Amino acid sequence: MKWFFKQTKSCQNLGRESCVSKRFERLPQTFLLLNIGIFFLLGFTILGCGGQSLQSMSPIQPVQNIVDVQMEKEKNPNSDVVVPAIPAANLAQPIIDKHGLQTVGFRLVKVPDANAKALTYVFASPEYAFSPDVWNQFLTEWIEVEPQIELPTENENRKVVDVLFLSDFPEEFDIQSRQPFLTKILDGITVSICYWRRTDLDRKYNRGNAYSPFYETEALRQGDKTDVFYVKITNNRNEYILFDVKKCEVSDQGENYYPGLDFDDLEERFVYMSRASGLSVKHGLEKARQILIEKRMPIVEKQVGFHRVGVKPGESVEGFIPFRQVKLNATDLLVILRIEKSPPPGGAQRYQTLEFNFPFTHSRSIRTAQPSPQRY
Repeated sequence: MKWFFKQTKSCQNLGRESCVSKRFERLPQTFLLLNIGIFFLLGFTILGCGGQSLQSMSPIQPVQNIVDVQMEKEKNPNSDVVVPAIPAANLAQPIIDKHGLQTVGFRLVKVPDANAKALTYVFASPEYAFSPDVWNQFLTEWIEVEPQIELPTENENRKVVDVLFLSDFPEEFDIQSRQPFLTKILDGITVSICYWRRTDLDRKYNRGNAYSPFYETEALRQGDKTDVFYVKITNNRNEYILFDVKKCEVSDQGENYYPGLDFDDLEERFVYMSRASGLSVKHGLEKARQILIEKRMPIVEKQVGFHRVGVKPGESVEGFIPFRQVKLNATDLLVILRIEKSPPPGGAQRYQTLEFNFPFTHSRSIRTAQPSPQRY
């Protein structure tokens, strides 16, 4: 109090500006600056931990991670989601352990559908390393035991168990992936698939004097935007196989379907975007011919007036497949790739269609946090 009255008395003999200046000189400036610094540090921390981390994540990821679901069940034991155990574990678990695999994910099912739908399990080695030999050896033994695993018993109503392999080995592809991919082998045909974020596509193809073949603007409607997957198909059969992008689709939990897009569809998309024109579009379409799986496939069947593409025996083909972008409220996705098996030469058999189903999950919060389209 003595200090305050002393300062007040002295200020009476000084001008107003000098008095204010003298008072501020006695403020604890170090404490003031420290508070300001903490304020800005907190702001940058929030931006870095929230928005930046979501921006760097993929809005579409391989089937639900089993650890995340178990944590969700612990928080909400009454949630309407089943965390299924491997049926006939006494038969399945020894084979899984023998080849060093572990369950890392599965296709979630709701409680009412637990006994009505097939279960999709995703296996991986602890390092997510891709090893075709190990995977083929596992499948050889799994196929022998699978009928016993799926056979219903008095105490257990077992259903079909679908197995996939999760890997993180970008060197597997000509165009190296940035996300983990799923692999499935069925009837001598191996298919691998991974999702590509729009940001990664822009960074690789939307640059210089060319628009990305999958270029889009924020003004486009959801149905005119794309979700792009990279697919590799290996044909280990003795006959060629046929593949048509237009017969592929993505479905969600609401039974909405998002069709595959071919080169003509991508070319038509550019017409709707007034900013995309000139040589940049031409160069972008030229790039599309180089990276789309349909354009990298050879002609395996010629008919009058048209031809069909596919994969020859003992060969592999890979490339991008775009689909109509899924809705924001989509959560559970199923990518359906249809492949036709040609009959043996001279046989009376018909073409048979195989469906390769790959489960993915979609996050609305990650989708809305993705960076805007950019030119590099």
